[in-house]
Amino acid sequence: MRLKRPRIRRKILFTLERQLVKGAQYQLLVVAALIGMISIFGGLLVIPTDSPSQSLGEAVWWAFLRLTDPGYLGDDQGNWRRFISTLLTIAGYVIFLGSLVAIITTWMNRKIRHLEQGLTPVTANNHLVILGWSNRTIHIAAEIFQSAGRLKRLFEKFNIKKLQLIILSEEVSPFQMQELKDNPMIGRRAHEVILRTGVSIDREHLRRVDALNAAVIIIPSLAYDRKELINPDVETIKCLLSLNAEARQFNFTTLPYVIAEIQDDHKINAAYRSYSGPLEIIGSNAIISRLMAQNIRHPGLSQVYNELLSQLSKNNIFTREFPETINHPLNTVKKAFTKAIVLGIVREENAVFIPYLNIDGNEIIKEKDQLILIARNFSDLELEKDSIEKVGTQLPKKKALSVEEQTGIIRILVLGWNEHVPSLIKELTTYEDESYYIRIVSLKPLQDRKKDFGIVSEVHKRIVIDHIVADYLRESVIKKVEAETFDHILMVSSDRMEEEEEADARTMVGFVLLEEVLEKSIKNPSILLELADPSNESLLKSFQSEVIISPLILSHLLASIAMQRELYSIYNELFTVGGPEIIFRSIEEYEINVDTATFSELEEQASAYGETALGVFMQGDKGKRLVLNPPKEVTINLSAIDSLVILTTVY
Repeated sequence: MRLKRPRIRRKILFTLERQLVKGAQYQLLVVAALIGMISIFGGLLVIPTDSPSQSLGEAVWWAFLRLTDPGYLGDDQGNWRRFISTLLTIAGYVIFLGSLVAIITTWMNRKIRHLEQGLTPVTANNHLVILGWSNRTIHIAAEIFQSAGRLKRLFEKFNIKKLQLIILSEEVSPFQMQELKDNPMIGRRAHEVILRTGVSIDREHLRRVDALNAAVIIIPSLAYDRKELINPDVETIKCLLSLNAEARQFNFTTLPYVIAEIQDDHKINAAYRSYSGPLEIIGSNAIISRLMAQNIRHPGLSQVYNELLSQLSKNNIFTREFPETINHPLNTVKKAFTKAIVLGIVREENAVFIPYLNIDGNEIIKEKDQLILIARNFSDLELEKDSIEKVGTQLPKKKALSVEEQTGIIRILVLGWNEHVPSLIKELTTYEDESYYIRIVSLKPLQDRKKDFGIVSEVHKRIVIDHIVADYLRESVIKKVEAETFDHILMVSSDRMEEEEEADARTMVGFVLLEEVLEKSIKNPSILLELADPSNESLLKSFQSEVIISPLILSHLLASIAMQRELYSIYNELFTVGGPEIIFRSIEEYEINVDTATFSELEEQASAYGETALGVFMQGDKGKRLVLNPPKEVTINLSAIDSLVILTTVY
């Protein structure tokens, strides 16, 4: 018997525990049973003190009233009844009042937390979904909220009445909503964003955001999130496979349009094979490496890219059909836009968008052709219809100007390491007429670097790579690597830091040390910094440096291509080696009068040389200042040291 007693006690406690963990309803039943037992026990104790006619039921009711309401305590007569009544009242405070408040409060907290986590499936049609929370997500949402003109076209295409943006995040908390509110481009509209908890590779979680009924799905990649066997690209492809499987299970014949980011170029074809619906893939490493390579070849281009590829700045690339321009030459159409610059046209051929940038002005606009324009916003795409009918005087065609190429061995110093470095090497191998000497200084071990270089199938003999394992935050290291002897210096955002602020802190401190070393140097190499946080760019305003903010650029590409699919072909054509290319030309090459020149005259001169004028690069006391798409009829105060921003064609 002595051995059984503790087992019986434990069994009772275990049974009670199992009932309590089942939820609020079971907890209430346990408390109700306990109150009933106490009421019966209290009633039995007071029956002998009352009249013989009192029944057990009346005594139990008396005990229940004292248990639930202490106001009855003053009505009792006799010491025993008062004693029992007092015990019942105290038990009521603990069991009845305390337990009920605790159970209801816990249930309410659990319910509110459940709602905050976004576990409830949404029911929507033709909404926009962003799968994943990364350093891209808020910028993508901001781009979507600010792109009124593109949104209008998207709404018309998918019959959307109002914007419904849903974000699937691995973990939802009030801090994320606050981050959305803190973004100046979202602000008070943050309440229009619906947050849901989940991961994009889980089919049940895809149902939670009603993915198959979405108009557009955006899958941003997690920057530098490297795991041993699972990386962002694997998760992206798994998500595409899950969407396909969901469509087959529920017999969806029309799948949503998906725009996804893939870091490794070798996995792009696998991503396309994984999804049967309309899909565009952005190779993030390839895009950033192309921008870096172009900036190395033409220092100063980072300012152009940061303006064209960021909604926070002034100008963006748009595409739009203008039925009034059909059967008119492109040169005449260009003059009909007073607030925008026409770059060319994009045509849909065999269900594929083909861009024609910087083409001959005599090209005739065909039906369904979309003009490619640079403008400050969608409302500036205004066409003066009367100007189309007026054929102005054409300047005679002039011999095409040559594009200045860098000669000899181009020396590049790379400080830091991330996944963009191997992609940059791969991109430089495509420039067949140029040779490079590249010195890479980073704390990353050589063995790990070689593993990352697996994406480069073959490094050409024209490229010599010198690896140095060291911390460039030490001034002695910068002096030792002979930074002053290089033509270009590239400082990349470190992938060894988990936080953007930490990575940018290393980059900026390294830049200040580098400036100090180069201050007494005769040679003045161009310096390009890659940052991860847009807010840090303002800290470098006083320095003569160029900055590329990778997450901001990639977010803009994802958002803009999601709203205008044809933009992908334009960006791809613009950033690829050869073909249309943005360069700088000196004022002397165009033989213009710097005192009386207007941008309209610059456009005509550029057209005569078979090029497209985009703006001017003005040299001032505080450095170079970029002015894209300036007012066309206002005289530009140019000097002989200023440059023209030109879109030309490299053959």
